[in-house]
Order: sequence, then C-alpha cells, then structure tokens
Amino acid sequence: MNTLINIDELRDYIQSDIALKWVKSLISRYSETSESLDFITLKKGITKEVLDELLPLSKYAQSYYNDPKVFLKFYPGSTTSYDADFIDSEGKLLERIEVTVAIDGQQSTIQAESIVEFGHSPIYHTPEYCGNVKNRTINETDGDIVGTDSIIDLQSERIQRAYRKKHENLHKYPNTTLLIGADIPLFMEWEYQAIIDKFEVLEDTFNSIKCVNISSNHCWILK
Repeated sequence: MNTLINIDELRDYIQSDIALKWVKSLISRYSETSESLDFITLKKGITKEVLDELLPLSKYAQSYYNDPKVFLKFYPGSTTSYDADFIDSEGKLLERIEVTVAIDGQQSTIQAESIVEFGHSPIYHTPEYCGNVKNRTINETDGDIVGTDSIIDLQSERIQRAYRKKHENLHKYPNTTLLIGADIPLFMEWEYQAIIDKFEVLEDTFNSIKCVNISSNHCWILK
C-alpha cells in the first residue's frame, strides 16, 4: 500500500495555496478499496507522515500563507531535525517548521483498530481491549458521551503536553516554529477559544508556536 504514494513526490515544492488540496488528493488514493482504507486508518507506512505531519502543514499553509509564490517544502523520512520549510519564489527561507500532534498515541492506535474491526470507536475514550500490541484483541465499545468542559480540559492538556515534549528538546530546533496539529471536533467558537486560552508559553522557547485544527479550518498563533 505504500506504493500508492511515492516518497519522492512528497519532497516536491508545493504552492501554499494548493497544498491542502494536494494532500487531500494523496489521502483520497486510499479510499478505493477496503484494504487501502484500513491501511491509512491504521496510519501504516508512509501514511503516518502524511496524516500527522503533512496534513497539519497543509492546513497551516492555506491558513497562514495561501500564496502561489510561497512554497511548502516537506522533508519526509526524518532526514532533518525539522519537518518542513516555507520558501518564497526566490528561494528565501521564510519559516522553518517542526510538527507535532496533540494526541494520545496509544489511544489513537486502539481507536483506529476499533474502527477497522467494527466501523466505529469512542472519540475520547480508549476502546476495551486485551493483550499487547502484537496480539491485541479489541472489544466492541459503545460511543462515549463527554461534556463540553471535559472536552475543553482534555484538548488543552493534549496541546500543552505535545508542546512541552518538544520544548524539552528545544536545542534540536534553532530558529524554528512549532506547529501543533490537534483534532478538535467542536462547533462553537467560544469552545475553541476556551481551549486556546488555557495554553501556557514557557520561557526561552520556540521562535513561534502555532496550532491548526485537523477537523476545521482554524489556525491559532499561540506565540
């Protein structure tokens, strides 16, 4: 299934105004068969980088730049300590980006396994399971009902935790913007703002900190 996307095409310079459309076209390649859909749902192979790094970058490209003369240059395969650059038409570096995602990695993996197995999963809880990663059995788990205040607290904690983890290794990212990808399926503007208002910037940190929502077109400048 990795052959559906060639890693070399991920290295191309992509205009910032069409980056999101391009990434969506990459993702859509995996909708043709149930096998390929399961592959991307489980974030196997190259699709993990596409979903966890390139998708947030393309959201940011559209929200912040959206200019045919500004290009997104992505570095797949961990060839650098950072993930991407934004470069103008004359080759000038405008911004260097390190991407992280505000998720519970283990929970997200088990939720994906539940979706593949049963077609659904709780959004904010881990499905019931037994065994370990090599021989895990997922039990069908009912959807969860979570109050807005709990969602706000959970999402703000995830964003803060993702930031702190990268901040601990700040020496790897000189002159770099941290871009945090979050998946916040809310509807009201005040709910989003309540999450962002809880964010705390640490001293001596990244040049800039930004956050994009995978579930909407929101982009926030946190620093």
